[in-house]
Amino acid sequence: MIIVNGRRVVDPRNFLGFPPDALSRLEILPQQAGATYGADPSRRVVNIVLVPEFKSRDGLARASRPTSGGTSTLAVDARQSQLKETDTLQFGVEAARTTSLRADERPSVLEDNPAREGGTLRPATQTASANLSMTGTIGEWATSLTASAQEQRSRFSFRVAGAALNTRQATSVLNASGGVSGSAYGWSVRMSLDAVAIESRQKGVLDLTARNLSGVANLSADRTLIDLPAGPMLQTVDTQYSLARDKTDTPDGRATQSSQALDVRSGLTLPILSAQQDEGGAGWGDLVVTLGGRLRTLDTAGADGQGLSAGFAWTPSDRYRFTGQWSRATDAPTRDQRFAPALYGSPQTVYDFRSGEAVEILPFTGGNPDLRVQETQSASIGASAGPFGRWGLQGNLDLQSTRSTAAIAALPALTPATEAAFPDRFLRDATGRLFAVDRRAINLQEIAADILSSGLTANIPLGETAPGSPGRGSVQVSVSHTWRLADRLIIRNDLPMFDRLAGDGGGVPRYQATLRVDGRFGRWGANLSGSWRSSARIRRDVGQDGPQDILLSPMTTVGLKVSTVLETNQGEATATPGRRRNDGLRLELEIENLFDARPRARLGDGLPVPGYGRNDQDPLGRTVRLTASQRF
Repeated sequence: MIIVNGRRVVDPRNFLGFPPDALSRLEILPQQAGATYGADPSRRVVNIVLVPEFKSRDGLARASRPTSGGTSTLAVDARQSQLKETDTLQFGVEAARTTSLRADERPSVLEDNPAREGGTLRPATQTASANLSMTGTIGEWATSLTASAQEQRSRFSFRVAGAALNTRQATSVLNASGGVSGSAYGWSVRMSLDAVAIESRQKGVLDLTARNLSGVANLSADRTLIDLPAGPMLQTVDTQYSLARDKTDTPDGRATQSSQALDVRSGLTLPILSAQQDEGGAGWGDLVVTLGGRLRTLDTAGADGQGLSAGFAWTPSDRYRFTGQWSRATDAPTRDQRFAPALYGSPQTVYDFRSGEAVEILPFTGGNPDLRVQETQSASIGASAGPFGRWGLQGNLDLQSTRSTAAIAALPALTPATEAAFPDRFLRDATGRLFAVDRRAINLQEIAADILSSGLTANIPLGETAPGSPGRGSVQVSVSHTWRLADRLIIRNDLPMFDRLAGDGGGVPRYQATLRVDGRFGRWGANLSGSWRSSARIRRDVGQDGPQDILLSPMTTVGLKVSTVLETNQGEATATPGRRRNDGLRLELEIENLFDARPRARLGDGLPVPGYGRNDQDPLGRTVRLTASQRF
């Protein structure tokens, strides 16, 4: 949950577009603060504290290119920001252009799959957008207004029957929203209206025009019911009503669909213990319990839903926190899951177990109007400790278990078992060659997963620590690890269970870890990030390992970013309110995938896997990005 200057606002996004130096400080509130602001106690609260007055005009230009060449991206951004107490104004325009990456620009791709000659590995895209955001006050009510417009175009080429078929796509989006927040009859109230108009056009592999109009009305409120010895009992109510209408025109005719949904949630926050109220010295700390309920109705038969939830947050001392959460809910599919335009995406390379070859396929994406409701039950428990010592060392450990029936999910990995279960999802030509896969969401009989995650962070000061010291800086180090204890799915009752960690419909790594190091010293900043995932298997046959399985190798990627300011105007920055602390030209060099790592795999018998050559799964690899920004 994001709050601004200690208060809940209608739309926090109105404040997230300011340059970083408009930020006075960022506060991560204690774990139990979520309950104080009307959320469940397991949610953290981030308080954005802005400076009282700020004004700037900023320009940015960014260029990127993979070290292997073949494609490049150029982006520009101009933005004006103004802030005075609670009145804000932001206006920005952005534009970006990425050239296509063709198969003949990666010779190794054609060596493994000559049929891709003339095809596209990455589409060419062009994007332009403009946005406006305003906040203010009318009497004692805070107001917000946002509007944006975006146009995106892309094109790619796909070979069909030996000939290249060019496809063009375009999407136009108009969005407007407004809202107010304040107090009425003892309630803290937030109301908003959002309207979105989207038009998607595709010409080539499938000709269509899809138009969507949608509107959402939100009302949320919270108030203190009674004051208990340990603190106030808080009630929250959140209501959302949405209405959408979709029209799709194809050469075969027009299809029209509409939907409306009402979602009502309510919760109680009950403070049980308070360290400040504990005069007996028992040392039980703070304990907060939350209870919640939900009702949701959708204008589709069998799509009504309901839910219950309960949670707690116990803080026995300032440095130790324990949380738990349980919920059970019946959820209808979202509008996008049902009615998003059905489009063919850019070509992808996959390994076809049936033919033993690498093939280029078109993924078919969009909404599935036949989706049913899903029922999900989840439970989690977590513990965190810190900060300790001069480095502010903190750590956390969380265990989460989730079970879903009639689960809304993506199609499992391409295997003979998946194709046998969903034969209409895999499109083959007269010769049996796979050329398209329908990847729209589906209902699976059951999905179950158990995940153990942990993290550790430290803040290491550098140089002088007195405020205002010229060489003052710091390094923040964070490490996180995820251990998937179980990951299973059942497609239908008449089919065997898929153990995804063992490789059934899988390719799911059991372990994943990330490392991030963020440092600053004077005019210099540096960020180092790394991610690692363990090996995984994709079985050809369910329930048994075999020589034709795909064995995915472990993979590590590293990213590096270095930034500096070429000129300093410290005196002017200090004297002029709202100016950046350093108004010089800021340069940033980023290298994504520093060591040019690519997905690698082999078959169970040790032979190479077609479709897993150096450029098949990731033709970009290492990418260098240079950004220059200036305040005017």
